[in-house]
Formats: sequence, C-alpha cells, structure tokens
Amino acid sequence: MRSIALMPDASVVRTDATGIEMSFAVDPTAPVFTGHYPDFPLLPGVFTLDAVHQAVLRHAEDALRPTDLPTGLPTDLQLVDIRSVRFQSPVLPGDTLTVEAAVKDVDGTRDVRATCRTERGRTATLRLRYGTPGQRRPTAAAPSDNSPLPKARYGPAALKKLIPHRYPALLVDRVHTVDPGRRIITTKAVTCNEPWYQDVPDSAGDTAYAYPTALLIESWCQSAALLAAWDRPPDELAGQVALFGGMSGIGLGAEVLPGDVLRHEVRISRALEGTWIFEGTTTVDGSAVLTVDSVMTALRPSEALTGLTAAAQA
Repeated sequence: MRSIALMPDASVVRTDATGIEMSFAVDPTAPVFTGHYPDFPLLPGVFTLDAVHQAVLRHAEDALRPTDLPTGLPTDLQLVDIRSVRFQSPVLPGDTLTVEAAVKDVDGTRDVRATCRTERGRTATLRLRYGTPGQRRPTAAAPSDNSPLPKARYGPAALKKLIPHRYPALLVDRVHTVDPGRRIITTKAVTCNEPWYQDVPDSAGDTAYAYPTALLIESWCQSAALLAAWDRPPDELAGQVALFGGMSGIGLGAEVLPGDVLRHEVRISRALEGTWIFEGTTTVDGSAVLTVDSVMTALRPSEALTGLTAAAQA
C-alpha cells in the first residue's frame, strides 16, 4: 500500500519493540483541503488511516535496523485488511495529529491497534492487520463481476450537486445506475496524472504507482454519500454534510494501478433517520480489489463544522 504522504512533516516520538508513536503536522496548504468540503475544510477521515500506515511502515523500517527491535520482518510488509475504524472527531488544517500504534505478531501477521489524537482530543481508533502481498485478499464472499456496465446516467455536474467534494478530492467520475434507498454503481478512472503521484521519481517502477488504499476507500465512501443524498430535497442537502462514523470488515485485494477503472457497488444494509450503514465491493476488470462489510455515515448540519473550523482557526 502506497502512502499519500500529505503530511510529510512527521517526527518519531517513540519507537520500540511494542510499537511506535509519531506526530504529523497537518499542512493547511495540502491540495486535498481545497476540495474536501471547501467551505469548512477537513482532513478526510480515511487519511488518518494513511497516517497510521506511515507510522507502521516506519516501525518496520526501524525494526530492520541494528536496534533492540525484533528482526526478520518482511521488507514487503503490506496492509492486509482493516478490522475496524471508529472516527470520533475531525482533523483540521494546521492540527498536529499524533498516532500511537501498538504492533503485535499474531499467527504470521502483525496486528496493529492505533489511537489518533489532536490538541482537541481523540480523533480515531483503528485496528489493522499487516502481512505479505500473498496474504492480501478480499473476503471469500467477494463476487467476480464481469457484467457490462450500464451506460453512464450522471457525470460530474450531477455529482457536484449532491456532495461538496471538488478537485482534487472528488473521487467519483460517473454514476451508472442508482436505486434510491437501496443501491448505486459508480466508476472512478485512475490516472498517473493525479496529484497523489507528483512526488514519485521518474526512476521508480510501476509498483510505486499503486493507488493509495485510503483513496480507494474514500472513493467508495463518496459513492455511499451519493446514494445517501440521492433522493434528498436540494434545500435539505444545502444545510447537511455526510460524516463517516466508522467502518469494519474491510478486505483488500490486488493493488490498483493507473489505467484501472474502479467499479464501486454500494448497498444500504440498514437505514435510520439521517443515518445509514453501507456494504459493498469495488472491482477492477471483474476482480474484487475492495470488500466492505460495514461503513456507517450520518448527515449532520454543516453549521456545526463551520463553527468548529472557525473556532480552531481562532
């Protein structure tokens, strides 16, 4: 899993055999903030996952050095699956995000339990599993889907009326079919000209362009947000924003590369007033690259986020 590295100003607070603590300065000029809720910029929740991933890889690198850390770690360590993530509060531009990750060997893989926080308190708790590329696979129930895509019914102009994401954080290109309140199929084309690849050196091989898993999940989650917003009145959407509260049972398949087209299928498994639980898959050329057991999202008043960002800036 390639890191997005949107928070390059990072420092190791502590690292030992049990885990690692790192702090990240959240750059207010990072390109994602111009397109992720432009009126009240927030760090996408799944980017917290990327910060934890950076910390885990740094811990593995330190373990390969002549220190007191355990040896024998694989140099091709990859995120295998995401057991659970619970988002508790947003991360804002200019925050310092601190990640504490406990790492433990369990049955040939590495179990990671992480807690993230800013100056305002805890932002997320995560449980991840790392292993080798051969251990990375979606859930057994993931279907193959080689059926032709329906002709695209809605493009970017329609999507921008439903969700507030903009370049470069709008990660859905088209909606092909939608059954409001039940199911949606969308696509996202991955290209090497996306800003996430700007720091990849020319000497790097194709594997350096593996699409960051945080973006893969964000693209799927934006499809879920579209489904949640689809049959809502426009005046209601104007005062609401979709916030993701947590996710569990995220299985990962083969890495996604430029030239691939992500086919997201999102289904509503449970719905309450203003809150939804989603499930689904992402496939490339018929093979599953992402399986989702559960993602919870809720519509919340945008004024609350506007007030939060104003208070933080003050």
